[in-house]
Amino acid sequence: MENIEDQIYARNIGVITELEQTKLKNSKITVIGAGGVGGITLISLARMGVGNIQVIDGDVFDYSNINRQMLSGISKVNKSKAECAKEAILDINPNINVSIRKEMMSEENIEDIITGSNIVIDATDNLVSRVIIHRAAQKLKIHSVWIAVTPPFRGGVMTFSHETPDYEIVLSHPSHGKKLSDEVKKEISAIKNRRAKISTEHGALKDWADAYVNDNAPWAVICPIANIVGICASFEAFKIILERENLKPVYAPNLLKIDMAKSRMIEKVTSETGVWDNAEL
Repeated sequence: MENIEDQIYARNIGVITELEQTKLKNSKITVIGAGGVGGITLISLARMGVGNIQVIDGDVFDYSNINRQMLSGISKVNKSKAECAKEAILDINPNINVSIRKEMMSEENIEDIITGSNIVIDATDNLVSRVIIHRAAQKLKIHSVWIAVTPPFRGGVMTFSHETPDYEIVLSHPSHGKKLSDEVKKEISAIKNRRAKISTEHGALKDWADAYVNDNAPWAVICPIANIVGICASFEAFKIILERENLKPVYAPNLLKIDMAKSRMIEKVTSETGVWDNAEL
C-alpha cells in the first residue's frame, strides 16, 4: 500500500515538497457535516493526502441532497452520510485513518469530538451549532474554519485560532459571552432569516426568501457554490498544515469572499471595523 500511496500523491510533489506531504499525512482534521460543503471538503482533504480524517454526521442522504452533495447519489439515499464519506475516502487512499461518528454534535460532546485534531472544519448549516464548534475550538486552541453558502451565488470562508478575535465577535452574534439558552438560540437562528431576506438584494428569489422565513422552504443552494466553498475550506486547512510564510490562511477578521456573479469571483477582503454582519455574508 505504501507504493500505491506514493503513486497516488506523486503529482502533488513539485507543488509541495515530500516533507510537506508528510506533514499532511501526519495531520488530523475533523469535518463536522458531510453534506454539500463537507462532502467535497472531505474528498479534497483525502486527495491532498491528509492522513487522519474524522467525519461527524448523524444524518442520512435523501433525494434533496443530490443536487449539490458530491457524496450523494440515488444509490446512497437513506444511507449514513458518515459511512458514505468513509467509503469514498478509503477508495481514494486505503491508508487514510478514517474515523466516523454517526451523531449530531452538541455542547455536551463537542470537546470530546474535536480533542486531538489539528483543525476542525465547520461544514454545518446550523448557526447555533457553529457557535458551539468555534467556542470549543478556541478554548482548546484548535484552528477552526468557518464557511457560508448564501443564495444566489455567494459564500465565504474564514479561519479562526486562539490568537484571532472570537467567532461571535467577528460575526456580530448576539450570543457573545452568554450561555446558549433557548432565547439566545432563537436570536442566533434569526440571523439566517435576515440573511435570506438580504439575499434577494443579490438576486435570490423573493418568493423563496419569504417561504424560507415562514419555514415553508429549505435553504436554497446550487452545486457549484457549495463545492467552491468546500474546496476553499480544504485549502485553508492545507495552508494551516504547511505553515509556509508566503501562504498564510485567511485569518479572521479577514474574509475570503465568494460571489460567482461578480467579475472578481473570489477575493480576500478586510472589514474596516474588524467585524462583519453575518446576515450579509
